[in-house]
Amino acid sequence: MPLKGNFRLDRALSNLSVRYSNAEYIADKAVPDMMVDKESGQYWIYDNNYRNEPTIRANGSPSKQIEFEASTSTYHVNLHSLKAIITARDKNNTDDVFQLERDNVEDLTDKIQIELEREVHNLLFTTTSFANNESLDTNSSFKYNTTTSNPVQKILSVTSYIKRYAGAIANVMITDQDGRDSLKENLNIIDRIKYTQRGILTDQLMASMFDLDKIYVGSAMYNTLDEGQTMSLTNIWGNHALIAYMDTTPRLKTKSAAGILRLRGGGLPWQVKRWKDQSLDPKDADVIEVNTWFKPKVFASTSGYLLKSVTSS
Repeated sequence: MPLKGNFRLDRALSNLSVRYSNAEYIADKAVPDMMVDKESGQYWIYDNNYRNEPTIRANGSPSKQIEFEASTSTYHVNLHSLKAIITARDKNNTDDVFQLERDNVEDLTDKIQIELEREVHNLLFTTTSFANNESLDTNSSFKYNTTTSNPVQKILSVTSYIKRYAGAIANVMITDQDGRDSLKENLNIIDRIKYTQRGILTDQLMASMFDLDKIYVGSAMYNTLDEGQTMSLTNIWGNHALIAYMDTTPRLKTKSAAGILRLRGGGLPWQVKRWKDQSLDPKDADVIEVNTWFKPKVFASTSGYLLKSVTSS
């Protein structure tokens, strides 16, 4: 049984969980964190009001009265937790107990990050999140090497659309590795740089072609089968591309297409708890639990445009 009064937040392991990062995960890099103080609540949605109101005031006349328009929406942040057991025998059979603890924390954190990656993917790569979307075909996909496939023209038209209807300047593209590789092999793009940069097409160079700040490439995979079964790896990110404005400094009245709501707790978005449990080991097993709160959410749907099936062939 857990020993009474023995539950505690392990600050050192919490810091380790915060620092841990798998380079293959892009969800928390491409989509900004937005901290909240409560598990659930409401937030304001401000309308885009770009009307040019008359401001000249004649002598003796009142000023024109205007009002901003806003509505509300709700959110609910979910708690995500996983734990591992380190028995006295585990400790006796290792030369470095802290390394054993660190390996467990990193493994638990990685598993939760897979879930975050999948949730962000499922949110961003669905037409219910972004009404502005279209499916590419063999004549227009990034992979099709003819004059009918012009990714630069297509993406620039998308960024213009976002500016027109959201009043925001698109700054990121999120796609999978196949989508990025198809862009790098597209003849229309290659022709633009073959006499510059030694013909080396980098992600940053492509981003500059599209007037974007960054291209995020999702390459993470996960095992779709249950524990004990033969591993079957599947790509988390599908062959789509989202062009969007993501606010790098989330704030009130943001036009960010999406954000990851995170609950503040003890000053850290990630927490590691530790306690003893004699029911698992008479010599006191250590239970290590990693916790974090998050919920990906679309905020300004007009700030994103989804291109589906970008590698159709």
